[in-house]
Amino acid sequence: MNRRIPTAVTMGVREFYRTPVLVAVLLVLPAYLIGAFVFLVPKTDILVRLGKTTATISMPAFATVFETAVSVAILSGIVGLFLELSSEAADDRLRLAGYSDLELIVARVGTLGASVVVVTAATVGVAVQVFQPANFWAFTAILGLLGITYGVVGILVGLLFDKLGGVYVMLLVPFWDVHFLLFQNMLPSDLRWWTEYLPGHYATTALFDAAFTAGVEIEMVLGTIGYAIVLTVLSVVVFHHMTRVKS
Repeated sequence: MNRRIPTAVTMGVREFYRTPVLVAVLLVLPAYLIGAFVFLVPKTDILVRLGKTTATISMPAFATVFETAVSVAILSGIVGLFLELSSEAADDRLRLAGYSDLELIVARVGTLGASVVVVTAATVGVAVQVFQPANFWAFTAILGLLGITYGVVGILVGLLFDKLGGVYVMLLVPFWDVHFLLFQNMLPSDLRWWTEYLPGHYATTALFDAAFTAGVEIEMVLGTIGYAIVLTVLSVVVFHHMTRVKS
């Protein structure tokens, strides 16, 4: 089992390299989103709420953090989508090779995890060219958790939509989810409760703490981890159910 799972993960990652559109998006999207917003926004300072305090930061730095989160969420979601849409035939071949359902699940999660690491590294590599986060490792780790969250969302979307429809969903939903943090403060306090259920709420809040302060609110980190775990468990349950239905 230990040897076969890395083999399956390697096979899954190679499938992505054989998808030119996916590779092109991975190379272009972070540079486009981060670069465009950094150079187009006005060079002014704004007040931003960080945890229980407020701080004055530059608009380009603010835009960089937002678009870094958007890039990771969109790319990871598309990766999860493609993973789901391309895995059925691959899973059938692996079953013929003697893989159990548990091995297939671990291999799929491993493939997603490896892909999110690549997405996060590529996006952070672009972001640090124009912005240096206050807590680099926390910033990177939170981005990775956001990537896992939206990667699993992409897998679930792949169960409901075809490739074209799924790509549209994974382009729009992360964009609006992450950017909603800009607008939720305009809502009355009694109407903000539902924003906590958005996939990017905790991660984006924690990301801003890591970007501009030395510490991160533990509640936001735990919320980010919890969201990723719940969605991962949900995807495993759905996969196992679909496998039993087909067998």
